[in-house]
This record gives sequence, C-alpha cells and structure tokens, in this order.
Amino acid sequence: MKTPMRMLMTLGAAMLFAMIVAGPTMAEDKIISFNKATVEQLMAIESVEIPKELAENIVSYREKNGPFKRATDLLKVPGMTQDYLEELNPQEVDGDVVYDPDAPPALAPSKC
Repeated sequence: MKTPMRMLMTLGAAMLFAMIVAGPTMAEDKIISFNKATVEQLMAIESVEIPKELAENIVSYREKNGPFKRATDLLKVPGMTQDYLEELNPQEVDGDVVYDPDAPPALAPSKC
C-alpha cells in the first residue's frame, strides 16, 4: 500500500508532466489565423464579439481574393471597420495574419 505522501508526489509529478506537455498546445490554440479560420472559429474569439456576418465576410473575402498578406488587408473585408481592426489587433507572423490575445497592440489608435 502506498503512503499518502508518495501518492501526492506521484500525482504532483503527473500534473507537472501534463502541464509541460499541454502548455504549448494550449497557447497555440489561442492564436487564430485569419487565413485559415472558419466562421465559427472567428466568432469564438473571446475578447472581440465578431458578428456572424462579419466572420462570413472574412472567410468569403479570403476565398475570393486569396490569403491576407498584411493586417490592414482585413479593412478590405465588407463590414470591417477600423474599430474592429484595432480590437482584433491582427499580427503579421511568418507570412500569416493572426489573432493573438497576448500580443501587444500592433496598430496605431484611430485618429477619427
């Protein structure tokens, strides 16, 4: 029979291992590519409430015109405003345009 201390140590080691293995995966799940995301994934962005119509427009525009190359390309999407763009704070990473909730603001505030 295992002692309570030994059981706690085993449990702690298992939890630590799980956090180490899952940590990078969990962080990557928060990053969403505007070039690959589905309508549902765009609408699921937690910090910005994207209306279904705008999410559909992002996907439709991308399918018709090809991938977004610059963050400001999102302004070409019908319904995308400067305010939405600033809230989404799109980042240009390795040739992709992504939403990263942990990224510092990339765009200058609107002067309107």
